[in-house]
Amino acid sequence: MKVVFDPKSLTLGDMFLFKDKTGVSVQDAFTARVKRDPDTGEILKDAKGRPLKSTDMDPGHLIALVWLLKRKENPEFAYEDAFNIPAVELEVESPEEDPKG
Repeated sequence: MKVVFDPKSLTLGDMFLFKDKTGVSVQDAFTARVKRDPDTGEILKDAKGRPLKSTDMDPGHLIALVWLLKRKENPEFAYEDAFNIPAVELEVESPEEDPKG
């Protein structure tokens, strides 16, 4: 099941419902954060000295996102329905940016 996530398509209601279900904003849930050494707390860097970043995919955040996106296609799609989607079938994809802006 492919789910295309275009942040621009989210309504204010979608953002409210996401935060209501997860306790965090959509932006906070999917923002890349710098990786730190678990022992020292130092920021990990790549070979060029740039900070390494990662986005941890919390299952609760994915469930809420799938629910919001799938209900746009099918208003009958319930929050609980998103719990039954096998993770291996999930392909979350962002639309490609237009290089022209």
